[in-house]
Amino acid sequence: MSLPPTPPQGEDRTAQASSLVALLTDFGNEDHYVGTVKGALLSINPHLRIVDLTHSVKPQNVSQAAYLLWAAYRYFPQGTIFLSVVDPGVGTERRILAVESSNYTFLAPDNGLLDFVLFEEQEYRAWSVDLEKARSLGLVQQSISNTFHGRDIFAPIAAARSKGVPFSHFGGSFRLNVPVQPFVTPENLSHKARILHIDRFGNIITNLRGTRDEWEKYGVQGVEIGSKVVNQWISAYADAKDRTPCLIPGSSGLIEIVINKSSAADALQATTDTSIRILKHG
Repeated sequence: MSLPPTPPQGEDRTAQASSLVALLTDFGNEDHYVGTVKGALLSINPHLRIVDLTHSVKPQNVSQAAYLLWAAYRYFPQGTIFLSVVDPGVGTERRILAVESSNYTFLAPDNGLLDFVLFEEQEYRAWSVDLEKARSLGLVQQSISNTFHGRDIFAPIAAARSKGVPFSHFGGSFRLNVPVQPFVTPENLSHKARILHIDRFGNIITNLRGTRDEWEKYGVQGVEIGSKVVNQWISAYADAKDRTPCLIPGSSGLIEIVINKSSAADALQATTDTSIRILKHG
């Protein structure tokens, strides 16, 4: 593929090249999809380093993908390109977003996948990928599959960006709406408490954000999950009594419901669709 020339240094700050792409998808590892996307990336930029953030997002679960991206992105080197494809609207007229923050680049469908990240970053520039521009520059093929945009659009655009081609070459700049607050905090209980993710250990990660002291200061007793009340706090997994669901501030700063050496999700029969409610004293 013949890429358009990059602008002179200083003309466009988004023209800096990047050697690292982090992939997040719901493709799983049983099929050829992940390997094919990597092949499409490497065929354009064979010097890329590719990191698999995860490919185990539940199929079409955009909210889970948004959480997983948010939980991980800040621990990557400055300049990383995050290529995220969880795309129930593949083949439709939904937009493809290209976003530059001060330290990172994000490419994803416009379906809420970037909401958590953009709520955190706040200062960024956004473009909508223009397929006709991309075609005219030879960035994507004239014929595009309606079922595999990860291969035919996302990978070529990310690879071109990794070689220093600015998004302005193949996208129109626009202003995104400010994402709705995704977290519930002790100071603001008006947002809906919910389960964002259940990890492989069966730990239930909620959208409640804050420390134990902060929650208790505002009179929060615990949570009700399904028909069960969880109101015991711990600071380490080993502090929990056997078979007792507990609350713990997790590594991402969100409150988790856990059982030591067992699955809280199995014990509480919880899924990401299970309702949770905050319980206050009085």
